[in-house]
Formats: sequence, C-alpha cells, structure tokens
Amino acid sequence: MNINVTAATGSLGSRVVRELLRQDANVTASVRSPAKASDLAEQGVTVRRGDFEDRESLVEAFADTDVLLVIPSLAPVEVRVGQFRNTLDAAKQAGVGRIVLVGFAATSPESQFHIAPFYLYAESRLRLSGLDWTISRDGMYLDPVADWVPELIRMGRLPYPVQKGRVAYVCRDDLARALAAACLKEECSQKVYNLTGPEALSMPELAATISRVVGQEVPFDLVSEEEFVRICQAENEPEEMIAVLTSMYRAVDNGEFANVTSDIEDLTGRPPETVESYLRRRWEEQ
Repeated sequence: MNINVTAATGSLGSRVVRELLRQDANVTASVRSPAKASDLAEQGVTVRRGDFEDRESLVEAFADTDVLLVIPSLAPVEVRVGQFRNTLDAAKQAGVGRIVLVGFAATSPESQFHIAPFYLYAESRLRLSGLDWTISRDGMYLDPVADWVPELIRMGRLPYPVQKGRVAYVCRDDLARALAAACLKEECSQKVYNLTGPEALSMPELAATISRVVGQEVPFDLVSEEEFVRICQAENEPEEMIAVLTSMYRAVDNGEFANVTSDIEDLTGRPPETVESYLRRRWEEQ
C-alpha cells in the first residue's frame, strides 16, 4: 500500500510521515517545494512536487497512490475551496484509491468559527465525489498552548475571551498516530472520526493545570475580544490569524470543542495524552 501525504513538511504532516515510517509503510510526500523536503527523502520517502494551486502537478504527485491524506492549507476560505477542488479532480484523474481528509471539530452550519464553511464544503464535496473516503474532525491543538506558556508566565495570566466553554485539547503527536492508523486500516473506509483529547477543560481548569506544571500561579483572566485582539497584535500575529483565533474562541463558548470521544484510542489502541502530561513533558524539555 502506498500512502501519499500532502503538506508533509508541516507540523502535522511531518508527524504523520514519521509515524507511517515507524510502521514500515510506503510513503510519498506531496509538497509544494521538494527542496524543503530533503530530510524526508533521506528517510526513504518518495518526494514529489504537488502544489494545491496547480492541478497538473497534483495529478503527477498522486500517481500510484492507494491512500491520499489531505491536510488542507492555511489559506483563506475562498482559496482553500479552489485548492480542494483541484485536489479532488487530480485524485480522480490519478486513480487514487481512498482519501483521508483532515477536517476540524467546528464543522456545523451554525459554527462560530470562520473556517467552518470550508470544512463543510470539503466534507460534502468529498462524500459526493465518487471516491472512497475517511474523514477526521480534529480537536483544538494543545501544542500552541505549550508554546505560549513562557509568555503566559511573563504576563502572569491566561487571557482568553471565553466565559463558559470547555476544550478537549489534543496534541499533534496523538493526531498523527490516529491519522496514520486511519490511512493504514481499510476498515476506516466511509467513516468519520472525531479526534479529541481525553478530557474537556474549562479555561480556569487549564490555568490551574499550567500553574501546577510551572510551579507558579498563572490565573485565568477573562478578557474581552477587543483586549484579546490587542494581546495578539502585541505578539505580532497577522490580522487574518487574529480574526480566525477570535472566531475560534467564540466557537469554544458555543460548546463546539467540548466533545470528548474515544476515537484516538479506538484507532491506535492507546489513549491520547492528558493536558497536564503533555504540558509537563514540554515544560521539562525546555
């Protein structure tokens, strides 16, 4: 079985490739810039140029692919729609056996999340494509929380515009294990997996967890969206990303990230890491 991974040099894609190689899978990486994937080639991965904006490059990149893992780009919604259309058209032309789409938890028509319309489109388009499919709806990444911990200590608080929502945070390592399993297992065909962490924490609970890990008080501070925007601007976040983050926390308050499932353990035989375990591991690595 040949498994083709798009966005294979990214934070999630590279982890999936590593997990597939660990399980002795035949892996192809479809990347926009093959020169940036030389480390993958050195590990025995077949590297091909596959640009979401260039359908013909995708047709060539997807040749001889049994399972195609599609990790959408971070482009604006209207751009992603065109990229996904190119991806499906190329997959059909190349004779891809099955597509595993990496989606997101906030996918309902009522979602507050700005990117939700793309995921709704992608799931529907894939189901109607005539191709075999598997869909993952990934929970909110835990990794950026760990990245932000030193800054939280400096600020002396956890400032989020979330009043009551909970989040079942999940780390990319666990997502990669589950996605690799979804690619390798034929019985995952025509199934949707909700990939979450093992617990849904409120923001005060997250702050208490961070405080235990770092050994000093980092209390939760409920801030307005306006103040959250100012904090992000001070961190030099791009305006487009700030809008996405703000809408994501609206979705948190709407309960869109609180769902907890056993899907990762069901796929891999191992439960996902808890928030405290992951944050402690990352903190000790610093």
